[in-house]
Amino acid sequence: MPKEIEGKDADEWRGDGNSCISSKNYQQAIECFENAIEIGFKDKNILKMILYSTGSAYYSIENYHKAIEYYNKAVKKDSNFVYAWYGLGLAYSKTNNYKKAINCYEKSLIVDPKKPVVLPNRLGAWKNMGNAYKELKNHGKAIDCYKNALEINPDDEEVKDSLKILEPK
Repeated sequence: MPKEIEGKDADEWRGDGNSCISSKNYQQAIECFENAIEIGFKDKNILKMILYSTGSAYYSIENYHKAIEYYNKAVKKDSNFVYAWYGLGLAYSKTNNYKKAINCYEKSLIVDPKKPVVLPNRLGAWKNMGNAYKELKNHGKAIDCYKNALEINPDDEEVKDSLKILEPK
């Protein structure tokens, strides 16, 4: 592994990538993060964050298959990486792979079942899992997920509307 690419070390490439994310220059961020990954990091936590950020950048440019690839690399580094599991769920949903999406949303909720500080989008996990079950025509499971979402936010109109459509009259 090289120690530098174009005169920059891995930390500099990571910083550049983060700056590019901030300015929504996702393609450039991907290039920076991939250079940082190529150089390498000894710290597993930094590496998992770069893998996750690369996946998120790919997700932002709608390259869901590459997003899945990088999110999977991140969860291989840390099987309890709740954000990567959630990102995987989103990306699998975008590729219409609803069964895998459900598994990833479930994993994100299991990894950290009660700490909204760690997964601030627990509502999103339940809502998206409900949507995935709805796509699979499993309305009972979809209803259960939507009800869990309403326990977190009883005022979520999108979830209420989904329940109205699915619940028997």
